[in-house]
Amino acid sequence: MQRQITVRGGETKAALASRDVLDGIRAYTIWSTLAWQDIRQRYRRSVLGPFWITLTMVVTIAGMGPLYGALLNISTEEFVPYLALGIITWGLISTLILDGCMVFIGSDSIVRSVRLPITLHVFRTVYRNVLFFAHNILAYIPVMLYLRLAPRVEWLMAIPGLFIIVLAAIPLNIILGIFCARFRDMQPIVGSVVQLAFFLTPIFWKPSALGHRAYVMDFNPLYMFVELVRAPMYGAGLNPKVYIGAGITTLVLYVIAIPLFIRFRSRIAFWI
Repeated sequence: MQRQITVRGGETKAALASRDVLDGIRAYTIWSTLAWQDIRQRYRRSVLGPFWITLTMVVTIAGMGPLYGALLNISTEEFVPYLALGIITWGLISTLILDGCMVFIGSDSIVRSVRLPITLHVFRTVYRNVLFFAHNILAYIPVMLYLRLAPRVEWLMAIPGLFIIVLAAIPLNIILGIFCARFRDMQPIVGSVVQLAFFLTPIFWKPSALGHRAYVMDFNPLYMFVELVRAPMYGAGLNPKVYIGAGITTLVLYVIAIPLFIRFRSRIAFWI
């Protein structure tokens, strides 16, 4: 206990970490502005800008939807909305994971030269990806028009699902950011795992394709987070197991992230 008492001005590491989180939240104008700037920089001098991603999703859905629907013997009307919502939601989740690896490394110049809360860079990354998702969801409009799908009140349940994803992304970015800053080999490893997880998660296929082994998907946290947004909009109904599983996963992430951040927050600037 004595080791944690005096760090700076008599404050413990836990107190400094808590202050960092609160200061990061209060610095909304900074990380929101930086997130918008990231988007502008990435698509500078581009005509469509970030909508290139949306266009790519539309093309992928149009090409893969009928093909995989025929392979799985599922009608286009049933499968294409499932595939479209899966791809769009997976785009959010996968980029939150991959960008989490670069959350501190990618901001090395700011971290080393400007005294700002470390968590500011986490909020910046999460907010940036939420903005991307906000316009990527427009890729579902052509599906709605083609299949003549009308918006329903149940679709609003995707909003709390998105909120849970954001809550889980914050500790996940802290965990990945710390490990990838300390061990640079972690980033390609995480990228390979995410690529493999894409094929193991029901995006292009349905859990029912596993037959009596469909219960295995109840232990896939990525599937649960995808369903938080896809299920309400697809009309599959609310499955309590999805919310319980996503809630437990989020809680575990915070249990891991909090002590990691308290212990290694002050070392991040030296690692990057």
